[in-house]
Amino acid sequence: MVGSRPIKVFESHTKLDSKFCDAFDRACARVGIDAFRSEYEGVKPPAWKTIRDELRQSKALFLLVGKALVKAQSKHSAEWEHTQNWISYEIGIACDLGIDIWVICDDVAINFPVPYFNIYVPYSIRRQDNFQNIVRDLQRYASGNEYDVRPGSVVTCTYKGCRIKYNLPATVAEGREIVCPCCLQIMTFPKGHPLKK
Repeated sequence: MVGSRPIKVFESHTKLDSKFCDAFDRACARVGIDAFRSEYEGVKPPAWKTIRDELRQSKALFLLVGKALVKAQSKHSAEWEHTQNWISYEIGIACDLGIDIWVICDDVAINFPVPYFNIYVPYSIRRQDNFQNIVRDLQRYASGNEYDVRPGSVVTCTYKGCRIKYNLPATVAEGREIVCPCCLQIMTFPKGHPLKK
């Protein structure tokens, strides 16, 4: 908490991934951050205005990509169509505001493009080591600080048509592949990607 108002962050998600979202909520609660999660808030019509106002008060947007969201996209279900529109709207506002945009995947390969983000965590925060890492990053926000870019954590997508740069605050094993959330191309890390602490 900085001053008298608690620090806020915004969750972009689907309610179908509730256990994954619950893990993120626990991390926020541990450091005293308020996380806006639409299904638990009294969103008054028009919803777009509430979303915009909440993002204006937030230090960061966290796009939580769980198994249900990926499955809904694969089937192009009605849930996906609805969620996709809101995700696009939320990311657009967050980008315009200049706040951090995180993509966190629950040990699932993202299967829809995210046009802009600056921090990517491709591994589930439900695992203890990753949970502790996200708590540490949230603590910086709770203290009123900006995201701490660690030495060696910035990567550039290797696909020529993308080349987005982002922070990858995770250890990637030697030879492991991850999907770039922007272009959905496979990125290989022949030498790994160590997280420098």
